Amino acid sequence: MRHWLSPLLWLILAAALQGSLAERMSIGWVKPDFLLVIAAALSMRGSVEAAAGIGFVAGLFHSALWNERVAAYTLSRMFACVVATRVYQATPAAGPWAAAVVTGAATLVAGVLFLFIGIPSDLLRWLVSTVGGILYNAALALLVYALQSRWSSRRSRDRI
Repeated sequence: MRHWLSPLLWLILAAALQGSLAERMSIGWVKPDFLLVIAAALSMRGSVEAAAGIGFVAGLFHSALWNERVAAYTLSRMFACVVATRVYQATPAAGPWAAAVVTGAATLVAGVLFLFIGIPSDLLRWLVSTVGGILYNAALALLVYALQSRWSSRRSRDRI
C-alpha cells in the first residue's frame, strides 16, 4: 500500500500549489505547472507503467482544477510522464541538469499533445506559454531535484 501513497501525496501537494500559487507566480502568459514538474520527477526513475499511472492522476487533478478538457489534460500528462521516463533512461549522467532537460521535454510533449487534443483558442498564447513553460518548469525541476536528493539522503541516513 505504501508504494503508491507517497506519489499520491506528492501529486495532491502539487495540485494544491497549482491551484493556489500558479496564477501568482505567472510571468505574463507563462505559468508554472507544478503538477507536471512533480509528475515528471516521480516518473523519471520508475517504470513506464508507473509513469503512465502518475501522468493519468496528474492529468485528472489538473483537469479538476480548471474543470475542463479532461481527456486533453489526462492524455497529455500520461504521455509526458512516459517520455520523462524514457528520456531520463537515455541520459548519460543523472543529475540536476538531466532533471531539467527531462522536465523540459515532458513539458514540450504535454504542450504539443494539448495543442492537438485540447485545441487552444489562441495559438500565440499557447506558443508563448509552452516555450516559457519549458524554461519555467525546467527551473522548478532543479529545485525539486535538490529537494528529492536531500530527502533521499536523509532517509538513507535514518535507515543506517
